[in-house]
Amino acid sequence: MSKPISLLKKLVWPLFTTKAAAVYFILFALSIGLATFIENDFGTSSAQHVIFKAWWFEVLLFLFGMTILANIVRYRMFQQKKWALLLFHGSILIIILGAAVTRYYGEEGIMHIREGDRSSNFLSAETYLKFGVGYQGETYQFDEQVLFSSLGNNSWSEQYQIGDQLLEVEVKDFVPNPVPRLIPDTNGVPILKLVIAGAAGREEFFLKQGETRRIGGQLFNFKNNPMMGAVNLKLGRDAILFRSDKTWYRTVMATQVKDTLRGGTDYVPLALRALHTDGNMSFVFSEFHQAARVEIISEEPKVKNESTTALLLDISLNGQTQQTYVYGQKGLPGSPSNLRFDDFRLSVTYGAKEVEVPFAIRLNEFIMERYPGTNSASSYASEVTVIDPNESATLDYRIYMNNILNYGGYRFFQSSFDRDEKGTYLSVNRDFWGTLISYLGYALLTLGMLMTFFSKKTRFSDLIIKIRKMRTKSGTFILAMIVGGTLSAQNNHVDTSVASAHAELFSTLIVQDFKGRMKPVHTLSREVMRKVSRKESWDGLTADQVLLSAFINNQSWYGVPMIKLG
Repeated sequence: MSKPISLLKKLVWPLFTTKAAAVYFILFALSIGLATFIENDFGTSSAQHVIFKAWWFEVLLFLFGMTILANIVRYRMFQQKKWALLLFHGSILIIILGAAVTRYYGEEGIMHIREGDRSSNFLSAETYLKFGVGYQGETYQFDEQVLFSSLGNNSWSEQYQIGDQLLEVEVKDFVPNPVPRLIPDTNGVPILKLVIAGAAGREEFFLKQGETRRIGGQLFNFKNNPMMGAVNLKLGRDAILFRSDKTWYRTVMATQVKDTLRGGTDYVPLALRALHTDGNMSFVFSEFHQAARVEIISEEPKVKNESTTALLLDISLNGQTQQTYVYGQKGLPGSPSNLRFDDFRLSVTYGAKEVEVPFAIRLNEFIMERYPGTNSASSYASEVTVIDPNESATLDYRIYMNNILNYGGYRFFQSSFDRDEKGTYLSVNRDFWGTLISYLGYALLTLGMLMTFFSKKTRFSDLIIKIRKMRTKSGTFILAMIVGGTLSAQNNHVDTSVASAHAELFSTLIVQDFKGRMKPVHTLSREVMRKVSRKESWDGLTADQVLLSAFINNQSWYGVPMIKLG
């Protein structure tokens, strides 16, 4: 029995040595550095998918934590009363624990409220595949948290038993920044390309033969059988034919020839690249392909916060398979893709999930303040009321930068606002225990670092003793250094004719910085001094005297070594 234990100890113990901890730390640093480049080129989701939320990164943190614990035991920090080292090592373990609690139990998202309205839910920062099923008069709602990105393995599949039906869902492809492209294909079908002016500008759609779609509020029917209220299209011998119940005004864009298409039952030839309008909606059929297919391709691999992404799904019900795309965007609920298998109805949505909170927040007023004479925002705030029916309580609060609403275990930060300044976006965070544990770890880490300066059982104390011995042997050298420093300071002394009283008058002048902010000179002069020399004074002169002296007697400042170097 002792031999297997001894063998296991020989195999496992090297994973928790000080050298192993150094290796883990180097790998950890390299991973974070690599994540920075990945995030820059492919977006935050890729950095999370490949590194921060990858299983191997969690294993790396676990091994690093275990080496810290092993060193506490190996060097008997409790028994030898090495309190500074014990606090320092223990705080790292607590910080890792806090990060784990935040990772697995924390929630965050965005709550949007308009003035006069209230909200009791927010949209999650994580993305979900959300399913809605209608079958035999029953409805089912369920979801799965997912993370897809431009890098990494995006394979995902799941099975669900809905009554006597087996539903299978499989992700076949992830497409960042998807755009449709019309590809000529001899095995394809007739397709029209439709262009409309939408809320996001120019929007392109593809209408296949045999398809009916509502686009921009207008129904388009590409079938031989016409529909009331639709723009009806069908293939003729030599052209595509057009019919509608209402009147459309047409302008051929190449020749600017205008005519009127009267509503009725007669078909007329469709003019490509001609603007059709009824006064409310405008559209252009820009292309027609007799045989083609629509392919969704990625326009750019980097996924930004405002980027749209798409999933290609294979959805099977008892062996019958349909393929569909679902589109989503970070922080938005997404648009459902609807499928039907006989009497089985399914909707699939990809995006943020609505998370309920046990109280409501009403936005009474959104307040925007600007710098005088400019349109630049100096600050903005939300006047809100928390309404909690469970506690029979109401609470008025003002949320603005660095003033956080903390209620019911949730923290609300001022994040953004609507363009018309009648609505607010609040960043929501629920991570009480993770935050508390992490802050405790940082506090102990700071305390441990401070204790190293006073403890006699640390390497820092040994270094102080060695330095004192070196000073005793090198007194002459240190004296020379002091004399040299004094002479250097005398050589660097700058004479100025600016009186302090005059500099105080100068400091009250109002100036405007490059961001449009109005502020007195004394604020500007101190900002410049802190930026250049990491100080607010120089050689007995205030920042205002330095700035004014540089204006009136700049030659006296030539060669003065006042720029702080790292």
